[in-house]
Amino acid sequence: MLGRKDHSITRKDIPPQAIAVLEGLRRAGYQAYLVGGCIRDLLTGKKPKDFDVSTNATPEQVRRVFQNSRIIGRRFKICHVVFGREIIEVTTFRSNQEPKHESFKHQTSGTGMLVRDNIYGRTAEEDAARRDFTINAIYYDLKSSELIDYHAGLYDLRRGVIDMIGDPKRRYLEDPVRMIRALRFAAKLGFTISKRTSDPIRNMEHLLLQVSNARMFEEVNKLFLTGHGLQSYRILRKYGMFEILFAGLEQFLDNPSFDSFVEYALQSSDERCRDQKRNMPHFLYAVILWPKFQAEVSRLMALNDTMASPASVRELADLACPTVLREQNSVTAIPMGIAESIRSMWSLQLQFLNITDPDEVAAIASKQLFRGGFDIFKLRARFEPYLTPYVEFWEPYYERSAKTASERRQMLAQKDSRREQQEQQQRAEAPAERPAEPERAPRPAPKKPATGSNEVFTDDSDAERQDRLARARAWRASMHLDP
Repeated sequence: MLGRKDHSITRKDIPPQAIAVLEGLRRAGYQAYLVGGCIRDLLTGKKPKDFDVSTNATPEQVRRVFQNSRIIGRRFKICHVVFGREIIEVTTFRSNQEPKHESFKHQTSGTGMLVRDNIYGRTAEEDAARRDFTINAIYYDLKSSELIDYHAGLYDLRRGVIDMIGDPKRRYLEDPVRMIRALRFAAKLGFTISKRTSDPIRNMEHLLLQVSNARMFEEVNKLFLTGHGLQSYRILRKYGMFEILFAGLEQFLDNPSFDSFVEYALQSSDERCRDQKRNMPHFLYAVILWPKFQAEVSRLMALNDTMASPASVRELADLACPTVLREQNSVTAIPMGIAESIRSMWSLQLQFLNITDPDEVAAIASKQLFRGGFDIFKLRARFEPYLTPYVEFWEPYYERSAKTASERRQMLAQKDSRREQQEQQQRAEAPAERPAEPERAPRPAPKKPATGSNEVFTDDSDAERQDRLARARAWRASMHLDP
């Protein structure tokens, strides 16, 4: 335990929303601490992205304390306390103790992976034993300003070591994502992984294929889009995990051109992050999977040459895209909108080769993803010199669009500022609020007379029609009915 004079964290480092949650739980009679990445980052001089609270209150009790909260999750129930755009995640202490009642016990799959873990503990010490790494098990008590460390996490922070709490093999079996987290923290913090923590990874990385593809999509984003993508790539390659996350790329991994292309792209993304610019998932996947897409187009072109009515290159590209993304989707669930953006950016790579038709050039330069597509095109030109004349042709259009985008951002920022000022003025001038009246039960909607199907569709609102169309598109995509 470290007193307030023995560490660098102060109340000023903690956002008011997190303080409100900690104090609200304390007033309600519960224990509450800051824990995890926020403490680790503050102690290593980094700015935390999130502030997480750990408490002995159950999610249902947290929900009763904060009306602005919601319970999420099934495998691990947690509570989100919402303050506008800010969310404070509140987690109930976990326990290793198996309760007597069968329905409350840990539920695992056949391989030992935890599929349900809502067994709550009473103390922070119990909870600390269930956390993954020692550096993530340091608790901060807002009231006393003390740091509480049950597993020598402060010692490992000073040494720059990532070490698993408990038996690494068992902990990886419980949750294979811990292997990714170990490598991600090593890449982010520049730490080394203890031998006992790293040794099992090379023989257990295949367990990641048992993790839901939606969860894997989020983990890949954390690896590559938050400012340490290049180091993440290198350490994933070292442990043979990159080919697990990106299916079907094994044939390219020994190609120096592929390696240089991906490293340069990730270095550029890391620089964007340092410049406070946002990195997008569709750009990441479009870059990393580009060689695989190229190979699929080439395969289709070879088949196309034997056809009586050959298809165009663009038609072949439209066939190649879903094939590549479908295989990747088995590992990381790429949302439909992001998949469509990847498809558009790959299509632009072919369209950039058309510089003779003025109308076509103008249409390409006005496309929504023109800038992102051209960024990939420029990256490719560093390793494919024949693209250089095309880059020079499109550069003025890119600079013009950059200026337009900058002006648009300034206008939006000014608009947001004016709206915020108006809201503040309205709140200042508003009379004191009256007590809220009790809610009345909603009246049942009047029944509509029976009509034909066309008439019912006509009466629907535009929002309802759009919602129905979106569901239909999602169904077609899930059944692979679209080309």
